[in-house]
Amino acid sequence: MDIKEYEKLLNEAYTELPKVLYKKERFVIPDVKGRIIKTRTQITNFREIAKHLSRSEQHFFKFILKELGVRGDLNEKNGNIILYSKFQPTMLNKAVLKYFKEFVECSHCNSPDTVFINNNMSLKCNACGHQEKIKQL
Repeated sequence: MDIKEYEKLLNEAYTELPKVLYKKERFVIPDVKGRIIKTRTQITNFREIAKHLSRSEQHFFKFILKELGVRGDLNEKNGNIILYSKFQPTMLNKAVLKYFKEFVECSHCNSPDTVFINNNMSLKCNACGHQEKIKQL
């Protein structure tokens, strides 16, 4: 095989690779924004965080309630949640990071480019193709 034929085949292979492999930007999870109102905590950017993680608000909300061990309400109209207890931002950010590690990040290549498959039973990575079962809420 001569060098020109090799380069042609190499260029064809590069065009068939998914575009995701070329993304090198750093994935940053937004910090929780909210306020404490008497004995409750309101998270005002809940919808923004769920959208950034590419997950449904319902699934994310269910995890947050279970992780923090608290009752709460999801206001679907404006995307805020109310937690029936006081929480410091560091505790809320840790819960969001734990959700990211368990339900968003690929355990094989650490890419955030994943989707749920099989009725939220498995996580599939769009970057490397890895699939794994995930725990249920």
